Amino acid sequence: MPKKPLPFILHYMALYKKQFCAMAIFLIIGQTMGKVSEYYMAEVVATVVSEPAGQGFWQNIQGSLSIFILMMGLSKLLEWFPLSISAKFYPKLRTLVVKDCFEYVNRQPIAYFHEEMSGNIANKVSLLTNGLMEILNTLQNGAYTLFMLIIITVLLCLQSWYFGFFISIWIFVAVIYSMFLGKTRAVLAKETGKQKSLVSGMLVDSISNYSEIKSFANFSFEKINLLTYARKLRRAETSELSFRARLNCWHSLFMAISVFGFILFSLWCLSENIINATGFIYVNTLFTSISGMIFHTTWLYNNISSTYGQMNSALETLAVEPAIKDKKGAVVLKAKKAGICFDNVGFAYNGKKMLFDGLSLDIRPGEKIGLVGASGSGKSTFIKLLSRYFDVNQGAIKINGCDLRDVTQESLHQNIAVIPQDISLFNRSLYDNIRYGRTNAGRDDIEKASKQAFADEFIKGFPDGYQTIVGERGVILSGGERQRIAIARAILKNAPILVFDEATSALDSQSEVQIQKSLKKLMKDKTVIAIAHRLSTLREMDRILVFDDGKIIEEGSHLSLLRKKGVYAKLYKMQADGFVK
Repeated sequence: MPKKPLPFILHYMALYKKQFCAMAIFLIIGQTMGKVSEYYMAEVVATVVSEPAGQGFWQNIQGSLSIFILMMGLSKLLEWFPLSISAKFYPKLRTLVVKDCFEYVNRQPIAYFHEEMSGNIANKVSLLTNGLMEILNTLQNGAYTLFMLIIITVLLCLQSWYFGFFISIWIFVAVIYSMFLGKTRAVLAKETGKQKSLVSGMLVDSISNYSEIKSFANFSFEKINLLTYARKLRRAETSELSFRARLNCWHSLFMAISVFGFILFSLWCLSENIINATGFIYVNTLFTSISGMIFHTTWLYNNISSTYGQMNSALETLAVEPAIKDKKGAVVLKAKKAGICFDNVGFAYNGKKMLFDGLSLDIRPGEKIGLVGASGSGKSTFIKLLSRYFDVNQGAIKINGCDLRDVTQESLHQNIAVIPQDISLFNRSLYDNIRYGRTNAGRDDIEKASKQAFADEFIKGFPDGYQTIVGERGVILSGGERQRIAIARAILKNAPILVFDEATSALDSQSEVQIQKSLKKLMKDKTVIAIAHRLSTLREMDRILVFDDGKIIEEGSHLSLLRKKGVYAKLYKMQADGFVK
């Protein structure tokens, strides 16, 4: 994605260059005919003023009047074609921009979404899309105005080179004046766009966490927090709108002085016989229209400056080069069984000390591994590195001997099914949420996976069954029900690597027994990595790894670790005695 507004705009204009060229051609021809036709109207007016109505009156004006009507009619018809063309491809262009933004944002690593609020990202996409469409519309109007300026300047020069000289100086002054003021407005607009995004992000953040606001009775705190950002937006908007009001006043004064000056100049030309009465009417008609156009052009320029500033702000957030990218020539990972190797891995989060330093570990295809340790010991980081949410600082992580950096991220994630502790569901039907595990699955496969996850019974308890909308993040479901949906989704995905992050933590004892049975079938012939604080759930693991400060301090089966009477045995005894739930 281009990182600056101008390359971004030109990129999409190039995709529809044929349409833009066709629009320009119709505009040039239509505008030329329209302005030439005004000369014949000037002849009609001059004849009407100089000759009293009599027997030959109509014969004297009918030729000029007929040409005027014909040319003006053709001009309006030709000006309709650009509108028709734009009506067909502008909606397609908007859809394309939204799609491209969505694809680019989703190439970002997980860390990007931790640093940026989702509401802010969505607002930036909207700003960028709407900004592009607004600038293209403005450019279309600007092209219309530019062609008119050129045509009118040529027509004025044909009347006399005096008018050509006058209009050239006048246009130069008007353009410099507009550009100078436009820079100020662009700066103000950029700040307004930035503050709008922050307010939008804060609003979405608060609404998405409404349950916490209610439970902690912090509505007043959130309101004050939001108002702090809203006041900054108010100040930014006030500065921009105040400048815009002053700009409007200055423009009106400039136009009034310009029109008055041109009338005096054309009267002098008439007195010196440089032009006749028809010419006097014609040049003043042209200048009156061109003065309004210059006024319109300055507004267009300032609108573009404003929108350009907002697009620049949006691109600063969206057009960030992904920290993790597929390398050129990355291959598609295909694995029916998956062996995992951490080869002398070193990793540290930005600005922090090394968490893993020379970590080496081999996990055989089909082996079941449990991860145990205190918070911050490296368990979750182990999973994130395996999923390549972050790249290692040294060493390599391999699946079946293939470095994760040599395979496409999409194919890597297709080979890993994750059941997290914090289940995130789409605000869609239960059917669609389960089908997310394999989007081409049929109803029979979805219901079979639901039964294996012991979710079918509670799903059919809803009036709408599988078509029940779960609400934002699955709000209508209990924690245990959300986890069963996640398990059903993982069953449907049928990936060779399974990752459980406290996958049964929200289940009651009876439900956990049922789920463990289905998980045992699911785990058959698959490589499994399970994080669990409830150590009893790890009894069936082939090997348990005990992490402490990024190091594996113990490993072995459940029984062998109990016999060692080390850290694992102490943790297990504490839970068995009821000190840790």
